[in-house]
Amino acid sequence: MKSKHFFLVTTVFSLFLTSCNISQNTTKLIEENQVGIIKGDDFRSKAMIKFTDAYVKNDLNSMSDLFTPDANIMVNDSNLTFPEMAAGFSSGHNYFENIRHEERDAFTMHYREGDIAGNIFTHYWYTWKATSKKTGEELSIRGYAWMKWSGDKVEAMYNAFDPTLYNASIE
Repeated sequence: MKSKHFFLVTTVFSLFLTSCNISQNTTKLIEENQVGIIKGDDFRSKAMIKFTDAYVKNDLNSMSDLFTPDANIMVNDSNLTFPEMAAGFSSGHNYFENIRHEERDAFTMHYREGDIAGNIFTHYWYTWKATSKKTGEELSIRGYAWMKWSGDKVEAMYNAFDPTLYNASIE
């Protein structure tokens, strides 16, 4: 019985050691959704933060030179020009006070391969918080935005958030 147990343990241990020595495939795998370089402290990421700070201060017009003249801007499903977007975001200051972005994170992705190779996008996650001037209630809404760059100018921007609480507070 001892010899059978010893033989079994020796065989399993030998197989374990052999499997550890099998050479691994050194071919670099490229994940289709993970190709490029991520930067978090670059000009574009800082520009996104500066843009959102200007929104909080109700001074988006100071950021107009960041955008190309024909920039395509979408807020949820609405296509807007820069002046329309700035006016719309500014109008929120009529209904809310202490507007701020918390839990925010921005980084810029330089895509190297795939269908979007050569494109540069800055991604931004945030929690929008403000106090309703009408009810005194504090609202908290998660959001996501991106900016697509052409050189050092934004040629497209998208901002998404659930507007349900926001709209209910201004009606």
